Amino acid sequence: MAVSNYETQRPLRHVVRDLLAPELDIATKSADYFTGKRVLLRVDFNVPVDDATGIVTDSSRIKAVLPTIKLLLQRGSRLILASHFGRPEPKKQTRQQMAALYSLRPVAALLQEELGSGAFRGLAADCIGPDAEAAVGGLQPGQVRAVLLENTRFHAGDTANSQDFARALAALCDVFVNDAFGVVHRDQGSVTGITSFVPERYPGPLIRRELAELADRLYDPVRPLGVVLGGAKVADKIGVVAALVEVADVVAVGGRMAFTLLAATGVSVGSTQIEEDWLEPCRHMMSRAAERGTRLLLPSDVLWSSSLERPEHLDTTGVTPLTLDCCRYGVDIGPETMDTFRRELLTCRTIFWNGPMGKFEVPEFSAGTVAVARTLDEASQSGAVTIIGGGDSVAAVTAAGLSTHITHISTGGGASLELIEGKGMPGLRTLLRTESQEEQ
Repeated sequence: MAVSNYETQRPLRHVVRDLLAPELDIATKSADYFTGKRVLLRVDFNVPVDDATGIVTDSSRIKAVLPTIKLLLQRGSRLILASHFGRPEPKKQTRQQMAALYSLRPVAALLQEELGSGAFRGLAADCIGPDAEAAVGGLQPGQVRAVLLENTRFHAGDTANSQDFARALAALCDVFVNDAFGVVHRDQGSVTGITSFVPERYPGPLIRRELAELADRLYDPVRPLGVVLGGAKVADKIGVVAALVEVADVVAVGGRMAFTLLAATGVSVGSTQIEEDWLEPCRHMMSRAAERGTRLLLPSDVLWSSSLERPEHLDTTGVTPLTLDCCRYGVDIGPETMDTFRRELLTCRTIFWNGPMGKFEVPEFSAGTVAVARTLDEASQSGAVTIIGGGDSVAAVTAAGLSTHITHISTGGGASLELIEGKGMPGLRTLLRTESQEEQ
């Protein structure tokens, strides 16, 4: 049985406003407020790990929440860290199989380095049940120590938001603090379900900082507002694109999702995978953009390859109706599109980017993504507000050495998109007590 306790109709910007209220700032709580209390801190440790070495290759998400961890330790709390990692399948995989692929051991090793053995107790064998209870029980009052629970997604009840899972997790703590901005758009046991059983709950400093940065700049942006969207699935972002054509001045779309939009205009996209069920919604959205006067930019030329995995028979051609034969895939935007995106985006004073322009993990298919990164760097140095959200976009900017001038690099991809869309975000809504809960 799933559990939830939040109001879905309340305008999201009102929720954001209330979460930024001073009384919900854990940093301003009295010095002894957390002393001796078991505080469960939901973090986002879903970080890339090298398969061969088992070493975390990008620790930015971990380091982003270290100030929160250290604050709660300094306040004398018995700190319990909880996170998901990867996509284990508890209904299909054995515990041993999941542990081999998705254990938080690499993260625990990094925390040991950052916090030291005096502050970090190590990794618990589970996130609920006897093993978790024993690990938390070892955090005695008066000891300034933290423990990391094993991957919450080792239990199907986390993603299913089951009442039993949420109750078992809540039993470990006295206070719940959510500082995992990257998952606040998820309605899951360790994000939302737990709040039904823990009256004391707060947004963490990282979430509050993200909300302050994003809300100010995206709800009331300095105009013109430009948005760059990429990635694979239209289904994941059509709601955001539809919302953006109502508020943005320029919307540039790349990545595989652009091919579904191109197909909706009658372009032949070869063997490139499209989402046929979304062709009509795409046509409606493009029609609405034209009505409103939003400049919706689609690729005018594309890098084609006969292979998705390596560069074979590469060429760049214009995008015109019914000209591309089968057995070829669109893998990146072309130079003409890169130039158009750059020219249009440099007219904007606020730019938000989420998602790669192509299959950028293959170096030969990464030019379009790098070009957008350079455009945002150029815009930043010209005084524009630039915001990047999403792991792939952040990784691309970092790899290109272009992150220095970016105004804000968000720790949440899907979360930042839903914040713009103004819908959902159950992980934020459940941090606020409803009127019925106040009466209990």
